[in-house]
Amino acid sequence: MADVCILYARGDARKQAAKLAELISSRWSVWWDVKIDVGDYRREIHKQLSLAGCVVPIWSASAEFSDVLHDELSLAAKRGTPILPLRIQEVSAPLGFGALQMTDAIGWTGADRSSEVLDHINRVARVLEERKTSVARQPALALGTGIALPSLFFSVSSYETRLSPGSAVDALNLFGARTVLISAYDFDRDRSPPRGLLPTVKEMRSRGTTVLLDSGNYEKARRSDQKWTLKKYHEILARVPHDAAFCFDDVDPPTNPTRAIIALLKAITRDQKQTKQPIIPVVHLARDRSGNYRSDMAAELMKQVARESRPVLLAIPERELGLGIFARAATMRKIREALNTLYYYQPVHVLGTGNPASIAMLAAAGADTFDGLEWCRYVADGETKTLHHFHLYELFRWQDALASSPVTQAAHVDPDARYAARTVFHNLDFYTRWIDELQLALLDDKRLVEFMTGLLPKNTMILARQALPGVL
Repeated sequence: MADVCILYARGDARKQAAKLAELISSRWSVWWDVKIDVGDYRREIHKQLSLAGCVVPIWSASAEFSDVLHDELSLAAKRGTPILPLRIQEVSAPLGFGALQMTDAIGWTGADRSSEVLDHINRVARVLEERKTSVARQPALALGTGIALPSLFFSVSSYETRLSPGSAVDALNLFGARTVLISAYDFDRDRSPPRGLLPTVKEMRSRGTTVLLDSGNYEKARRSDQKWTLKKYHEILARVPHDAAFCFDDVDPPTNPTRAIIALLKAITRDQKQTKQPIIPVVHLARDRSGNYRSDMAAELMKQVARESRPVLLAIPERELGLGIFARAATMRKIREALNTLYYYQPVHVLGTGNPASIAMLAAAGADTFDGLEWCRYVADGETKTLHHFHLYELFRWQDALASSPVTQAAHVDPDARYAARTVFHNLDFYTRWIDELQLALLDDKRLVEFMTGLLPKNTMILARQALPGVL
C-alpha cells in the first residue's frame, strides 16, 4: 500500500508524473503505473486506489477526455479517498471532477522543483498526516443491510450444542435474529442435512438477516473429519446464500510470516472465485516450541493482510490472541493500533467468542464483531451478565416476563413450549439487548467505564484497567 497514488494520462504527462513521484517519495511512499511490471493492470490499479492515503491526478490535455483516468478517479471517489489534482496545462478537469480544489502549476515540465509543485506536495503531506491521526471506529459494518458495531453473530453448528443445526436456524428465524453464522459443514449432502435448512436460510436473508458462512474447518477439526475438503466447501459456497464467507483457512500456517501472508492471500483469491460475496480472511498464528500461539506476531500479520486485501472483515480466533482474557485484550489492542495506521478503518472479527465479559473486553480493545455458540450451550443471567449450565434456566426464567422480544415472552407463558426453546429464546433476548447496550457504551469513554464497572467485579475492573491502559 502506498501513501500517494499518482494518476496521469500517458500522452502528455509521463515526465511530470515521474518527477512528482520522485519529489513525494522523499517523505511518503508513492505508487504510479510504472511500478506495474507484469500482471493484471486493472486489478493492480484497483487495489492501489482502494488503499492509498490520497490520489494525485495530473490535469493535462490528454487527461481531460481520458475514459481510463475518469474511471480511476470514480473508484477513488467511491472509496472516499482524498483527490488532490495538480493542473499543468490550461484545461478543464475530467467531467464530474471540476469542483475539486486543485493546484495550478501551468507550464510545469517536470524539469525543476517549481514553487507551485512544492506547495502541492505540502498540501498532500497535510492531508496524509490528518488521515493518519483521524482513523476512528465506524458505527456500522458495510455488509448486508448494514450492521451496527460491535455485533454478535449467533453461531450454528452440529458440534457440541443443545440444538441441531435445523432447530437452531428455525429458532433464530422465529426470533428474528439480525446476524447469524452458519457452518458450510452442516450443508454437506453426504451428511444428510435437514431438508428445511436451506429454505430457512433463504427466508432469513429475505427478512434482512445477515448471514455469514463459515468454512466448516471448526467441525472438521473437532470431529477429525478428513472427508471435509476444500472442494466440498466450494460446492456449498456456490449454492448456499450468504452475505460473506470465511476463507477456507489453514489452521497450521507457515512459521515464516511472509510465507504465511502469501499463502493466505492466495487462499482469498482462490475462494473469491467461487462467490460474488466478500471473502473474510482468517489469520492463524504459528506456535512456539511450547505449543503456544505466537500472539506477538498478530498485529503485524493482521495489518499486512489488511493492506494487501482490504477485506470487509478480518478474522482471528480468540484462543490465538493469548492464554487469558487480559492477554487477549492486550493483543487485540495492539492489533487495533496497528490497523489504525492505515488510511481507513479495518473491522476485526474475533472467532469463537460468546461470553459477555470476553466480548466487552475485546470490543473495548478494538474488536468489532464476534461469533459464538454460547447462546445454545448455556443460559445467561440477565442480572449478572454471566453464563450458567443449560439446566439452570429455571433460576432465571422470571426474567423473561421482562423480555423485549415478543417471541421470548410468548415462550415464557406457553405451557407447551419445550425447555430448550424457552432457554434459547431467553438467551437470544438477553444477547440482543446486551449488545445494544454495549454499542451505546462504546460511544464515549465515560459510558464505557460505567458499563464495564457494572459488568465486572470491583477488583476485576482494576485488573482490566491495567490490561487496557488508556481505554478503561
